[in-house]
Amino acid sequence: MNLEQIDDVLVIELPARLDAIGVAAIEGQLAEAASAHKGKVLADLSQVTFVASLALRMLLTTSKAVQPLGGDLRLTGLQPQIAEIFRKSRFDTLFKIYPDRESALVAYR
Repeated sequence: MNLEQIDDVLVIELPARLDAIGVAAIEGQLAEAASAHKGKVLADLSQVTFVASLALRMLLTTSKAVQPLGGDLRLTGLQPQIAEIFRKSRFDTLFKIYPDRESALVAYR
């Protein structure tokens, strides 16, 4: 997981596999970084090729944690198979999702 600050947006690049092991490895760091930032958070899923239900829970929990702090969590770069999982689980209705990082950053302005 990589963290990058672009203007007032914290961009978090998630690893390729968000299975039980992958989620366990980053969940605490993701929650801490997003909560400490207290603002706009963009999760970049462009490298993600596998998502387990634990990953969906992790993203939802992170989103709910930053909202009371005045922030929000948006997603970008979903590969077609990952986007399909979000559609089937209706998670696409819970997040603002952008095709690429640039369009997501522009939408934050």
